Amino acid sequence: MKTVEYLKALADETRLRTFRALAEAGVGLCVAEMADILRKPQYAVSRSFIELRKAGLLAEERQGKFVYYAVVSDSAVQTLGIWALQNCRCGEAIRNPDGSGSPGGEPCQYDSERLRWRLALREKDKTPITRPGEKDGLDSRPRVLFVCIHNSARSQLAEEYLRQLAGERFVVASAGLTPGKLNPHVVAVLQEDGIDISGKKTQAVADLFRRGETYHWVVTVCSREAEENCPVFPGPVRRLSWPFPDPAGFTGSSDQVRAQVEDLARQIKARVQQFVAQQKEKEIL
Repeated sequence: MKTVEYLKALADETRLRTFRALAEAGVGLCVAEMADILRKPQYAVSRSFIELRKAGLLAEERQGKFVYYAVVSDSAVQTLGIWALQNCRCGEAIRNPDGSGSPGGEPCQYDSERLRWRLALREKDKTPITRPGEKDGLDSRPRVLFVCIHNSARSQLAEEYLRQLAGERFVVASAGLTPGKLNPHVVAVLQEDGIDISGKKTQAVADLFRRGETYHWVVTVCSREAEENCPVFPGPVRRLSWPFPDPAGFTGSSDQVRAQVEDLARQIKARVQQFVAQQKEKEIL
């Protein structure tokens, strides 16, 4: 019985939220868009799409290199979509839908707000942002954004080391969910590497979004425990996760904390070196 298959497919939070968002959208959405809406990893969204399609709830359509999923036109499924919208209620978002705050409350509380924002973003610029920088004809270099919670330590280290190691090959920036103050130990460690950020200000992901910035890579450098609260930058960019511990949690004397920050900086620098080497190898191939 199809109804049983439908209900089994929806007996999962992520799949139910995915189906509900598609029913509300009324148009097809790709994996990257749904990941932005649900604030879920793309692999989790992709798995939900697959399971919902197997159950007969979704149809897929390929447009270029992207696959879009939408609720099938079958009357029973459409009715189920209406039921999900009417009964799986979501409150109003308590934070901005541009990645500048955490949703809080029930899991789907943020979905409707982010869906409206994501569809508005699609209308604003229908060109897939796989070639950022080319829209103004000025700079087509690869663009990288490092993100963490406060933009005070880990993302700053990654940004500055990429700029130092790769020269002018990348356009690089960093931002945070809730910008804080620069970590003084990070400032000191970078100065020893010949990099002065003492006069630099932290910035929010929301500000970059509002300016219309786009990126090839968005790299989260949050710890695994905090990764779910890291900002999710919009668009079908390539997302990387480099989990590092938060220096704000380092304990001990000032010298001991400084030693831990130095070790963190070495780890981040090594990861950036690996990233640069990988990109050079791809260019050669």
